[in-house]
Amino acid sequence: MNACETILEVGAEGGSIALYGMRTDTGWLFSREVIDQTPELIDEDAIEHRSEVVNSWPAALKLMSSYPWRRLFPVKLHPEFKELIFAAVNSPSKGEEEVSEYEFGRWKRKCGLSDR
Repeated sequence: MNACETILEVGAEGGSIALYGMRTDTGWLFSREVIDQTPELIDEDAIEHRSEVVNSWPAALKLMSSYPWRRLFPVKLHPEFKELIFAAVNSPSKGEEEVSEYEFGRWKRKCGLSDR
């Protein structure tokens, strides 16, 4: 059985959103995990959940688009997906906010594109 790999992890105060991938003979499978510990500040349970599994990059981005992931801090990017992730940051889907110049710079540096 193939192991899950972190494709993209973004963080914010109190939590993170991660996109995981698993290599298969026919391509990648993706799922999203959300961890939000901020409810613990008011004595409520943390929020933790995983999405369904999808089998394409556009579907994986759709999983992420439920959250403002582009505006959050990039923590970890899979080397094989850096260009796809940067393209997604640079071209938000309809209805998604564009990133600020500062946020764009963070993504650019994390994707190793600061000299381009």
